[in-house]
Amino acid sequence: MGPRVFLKIAEGDDPYLYSTNNFVGRQIWEFEPDGGTPQEREEVEKVREFFRNNRRQGVHPCGDMLMRMQLIKESGIDLLSIPPVRIRENEEVSYESVTTAVKKALRLNRAIQAHDGHWPAENTGPFGTIDTVLTKEHIKEMIRYMYNHQNDDGGWGFYIEGHSTMIGSALNYVALRLLGERLDDGNSAIESAQKWILDHGGATGIPSWGKVYLADDLYYPHSLIQDVLWDGLHYLGEPIINRWPFNKLIRKRALQRTMELMHYGSEVSRYINMGCVDKALNMMCSWAKNPHGHEFKHHLARIPDYLWVAEDGMKMQSFGSQIWDCAHATQAIIASNMVEEFGDSLKKAHFYIKESQDHGLSLIKIMVGLSRTVLLNHYAHVECTGSIIHALVEFKRLHPSHRKKEIEISITKATQYLEEKQWHDGSWYGFWGVCFIYATYFVLKGLAAAGKTYSNCEAVRKAVQFFLSKQNEEGGWGESIQSCPSEKFTPLDGNRTHLVQTSWAMLGLMFGGQAERDPTPLHKAAKLLINAQLDNGDFPQQNIETFFLFGLSENIENEYGCQTRGTM
Repeated sequence: MGPRVFLKIAEGDDPYLYSTNNFVGRQIWEFEPDGGTPQEREEVEKVREFFRNNRRQGVHPCGDMLMRMQLIKESGIDLLSIPPVRIRENEEVSYESVTTAVKKALRLNRAIQAHDGHWPAENTGPFGTIDTVLTKEHIKEMIRYMYNHQNDDGGWGFYIEGHSTMIGSALNYVALRLLGERLDDGNSAIESAQKWILDHGGATGIPSWGKVYLADDLYYPHSLIQDVLWDGLHYLGEPIINRWPFNKLIRKRALQRTMELMHYGSEVSRYINMGCVDKALNMMCSWAKNPHGHEFKHHLARIPDYLWVAEDGMKMQSFGSQIWDCAHATQAIIASNMVEEFGDSLKKAHFYIKESQDHGLSLIKIMVGLSRTVLLNHYAHVECTGSIIHALVEFKRLHPSHRKKEIEISITKATQYLEEKQWHDGSWYGFWGVCFIYATYFVLKGLAAAGKTYSNCEAVRKAVQFFLSKQNEEGGWGESIQSCPSEKFTPLDGNRTHLVQTSWAMLGLMFGGQAERDPTPLHKAAKLLINAQLDNGDFPQQNIETFFLFGLSENIENEYGCQTRGTM
């Protein structure tokens, strides 16, 4: 009957694993030989086919349905007992219809909460692992993922919705060949991948990051200056640096210090490290140091933490987002004010957050320090600044006498920073989501917390006008991922609606006081969201809306209590 893949929560039984909180928040996938009923296997095949059909319609991210099906079944919550609301064309949105939709969404979020209190989620990024931990099922699912996201022209993009690039195509092609895919077995997909690479100049055209992985620098055409520099380092620098006293004074000390820092980073993170790229590089250096040593074995034991399985196959997590997801889901649940529906969800979420807390710095020191960093750091982000303002204001409300002056100064400076960074059209550029809609929502939330309103702040008025000007005919908002690299607001093709971005825009308008002036745009958008809700309280999967660092997109699940996804 074949293996069953299932998600394990808060477990760790490997002798090379250790945890400071009994593995709370850990989420790993395992394969169970001959597991699953025929009905369960049929359901898995159905969601895989649904993904393929969705992708043909232009929706590239998965819906993370394997995780959802498992957790909903384990929860025992009946998600179909409340019929979905459908508002007719000439019918107005009512309090009752909104309440029903919120209640169904709340029950869905309770159903997909893990028993340890966090919300498991995909947060995928770069791809890669090593043979020592790969079973044939791992290999099968990884191959499934790469073929599922191959473009029609044979290549792969830098992210799953992107046009084919050399770095995406070459790395995926090499990975498939290493996993056993052959050119001589009639596989047209691998043949078209090779053709795309050759037709575009070959793998030597891959950017520098790809060269590190492929190690083909000697085959890449160099300029004269580059050859002189490289040869000078190799033929002049290397012989000198490898001789006494330089080998001891410089090289040996530098390597020793580097390994100390890498070891420290691995130890304090329980060998999870900062992210998947950092993890891979640290693990390779540990292997080079001693392939049979304890440090490398500790690294191996944490590889499952980075592997995620969904209906589109197995992919690599970039870094965990459990605290982020739990915090936003908790805020959404509290905002519903449906105490009778909370169940023990908040209790479990509180347990998870408490068990995950770093007991080093106090919360207020972290927030004040971050607010200063945001103002001084060249890479300050407006959405982070808005969130920090909101957090500082809430802390000040609860503890009005604690470091009062220092907090007020931080809020004032952060508010000024936001006003100065506003674009001419009234929006703000986002670094962690797509893009102008995302950032403008967070900024308006922060400005509202700081006391800035439509009547007393020009920045708020301009931001509100930006949102109203981008609302489409059906009442929603939709922004393409192309806004991020182009740094220009770009609507989705056909000015289509994106449900998550519509929610962000609605929240931004409400923080800007639109409900008090003219709620019509909000009612129109609310009607659209209510009618889009699925029977079980969830919402349909749509395009990428998370994007960061000028071009790396990620697949992030369960953000703000609903599905938000996009992957690289």
